[in-house]
Amino acid sequence: MMLDERKIKILAAVVHDYIATAEPIGSRTIARKYRIGISPATIRNEMADLEEQGYLHQPHTSAGRVPSHKGYRYYVDFLMPIKKLSAAEQALIRSIFNRRVNELEELVKEAARVISNLTSYTTLTLGPQLKSSHLKYIQVNRIDETRGLLLMVTNYGTVSHNIIDMPPTISDSDLERITNILNDNLSGKTISEINSDIMETIKTEMIEYDEILNILLEILIENLEEDAESGNVVSTGSSKMLDYPEFRDVEKAKNFFALLEQHDLITKALKSSSKPNAINVTIGVENPLTELQDFSIVTSNIIVDGKDLGVFGILGPTRMEYSKVVSILEQVTNYLVKTLSTML
Repeated sequence: MMLDERKIKILAAVVHDYIATAEPIGSRTIARKYRIGISPATIRNEMADLEEQGYLHQPHTSAGRVPSHKGYRYYVDFLMPIKKLSAAEQALIRSIFNRRVNELEELVKEAARVISNLTSYTTLTLGPQLKSSHLKYIQVNRIDETRGLLLMVTNYGTVSHNIIDMPPTISDSDLERITNILNDNLSGKTISEINSDIMETIKTEMIEYDEILNILLEILIENLEEDAESGNVVSTGSSKMLDYPEFRDVEKAKNFFALLEQHDLITKALKSSSKPNAINVTIGVENPLTELQDFSIVTSNIIVDGKDLGVFGILGPTRMEYSKVVSILEQVTNYLVKTLSTML
């Protein structure tokens, strides 16, 4: 339902003021601060209509009004201005991507930290769904006479280092041949593609290196399986929520931190509220999970070349500064997609 111009101005004023102050706003305050050209009595009548239509509600009989979840939704969909980030904010975001960060995990961690610092809300990251993780490169090197180093790099930039026992009969030229055999047979393969036929081919080609073969294959498969099972939820900046009036109540604060420990629930929330490479805002009761209906979540699911690289979510009170949050997440998402397109 579209509102008329007068109601739109009043609803926008209530949302702006309540986001800034966390205090219910009355008709006199609107008339004084926002100068919309009508009397406090007329504003009161319009606010009563907006309350009846479900866009505002009155927490106490004598108090002013605050936005309802429906009111926030109307604001986000139709009234929210585009927030221009400051030069300092833009520079901070760019700085993440100007560094020589080669691992996806490290890049996501840095991005989450900056998002939380700029928004002052909790950032949630759901790690990449790496079912398609494949080996990009394998290297076996000698450390000394009895130890070697197995280096494994995946297409997602994950680097694994494993110390292995080195049989004394293995020469440097043997290590070079072993590296070539492993790369020829395993490079570009996902965990599901490394089948018994490939394993038999490697065993045949490395028959004279039986002592080291089983060690190497066991470590390689174990590391790929760990990648495939990744996707854990990580929260950044959770203590920032204590700065908001909504969470100064000890019980509410305890419930909030307990909520962050429920990784399965947070994972469901992030997946259900996210859209590929698009910013999505889920407000209060729109969340199907009752535990999260006192919060809003702004999400973006990063997809590059068909690969699901995870979800960024910003969790805050429904009295969230939506315009700023959306602008920050949008800019970070754009940088991430561009950067990851060259990494993968």
